[in-house]
Amino acid sequence: MVARNRRRTDVDSNLDRPRNVGPLVFGVSKADARVWASTHKIGSPFQRARRTTVTTTGKPLQHKRGTHESVYVLPDENVQQAAVDVIAAGAEEAHKQARDYTFKGRLANAADATHQETATADCADEETSPWPAPSGGCGADFLLCLSCENSRVHTGHHPRLALLRRQLISLRSGWPEKLWRKRWDEHLQRLDDLRTKVNESTWDTALARITDRDQMIVDHLLKGDLAP
Repeated sequence: MVARNRRRTDVDSNLDRPRNVGPLVFGVSKADARVWASTHKIGSPFQRARRTTVTTTGKPLQHKRGTHESVYVLPDENVQQAAVDVIAAGAEEAHKQARDYTFKGRLANAADATHQETATADCADEETSPWPAPSGGCGADFLLCLSCENSRVHTGHHPRLALLRRQLISLRSGWPEKLWRKRWDEHLQRLDDLRTKVNESTWDTALARITDRDQMIVDHLLKGDLAP
């Protein structure tokens, strides 16, 4: 861009621009941009053009990733509009996961003699299991019992389940994060939900009542010895 300098005696302090040639000036100064923006009551068109170019390119040009995202990408209306479906899908997935990884059974004060004991809970009706076995009954891993509406958890289960939760948390430091999440994360989330429903203080106090049998069952669960 070439323009005529209004006053030839003006000295341009912007060293990134070519020097004036007589009455001619080149490029657009910051002062020009400020005057234009103030006159039209909008942001500088040159900054907007740069933002559009950067967001369209989709990667940082001469700045850091954080600057790219916070200054150029996030404020851009086109990017915001395009992100609506992505954000909605993420929220739906998070909601679905939160709904799926919760305790689905019922809490009880004591064992019911008509219910079948499992490694993690009591089962009120194994014939209506969401995971039926080919030969009849339930074919689910015992770790999935807590995700079944037929499960019943009473106070006698609290020590064992509290121990199982503590062991799952302990395993996290020794496993690769991706592998741990794939194998144990949903079970820990379900136990966390159950702990909240039982009462955190009651749950944690139950750790003092862990028996050798509880320890043995949890060890077998974590080794996969009780998997179908």
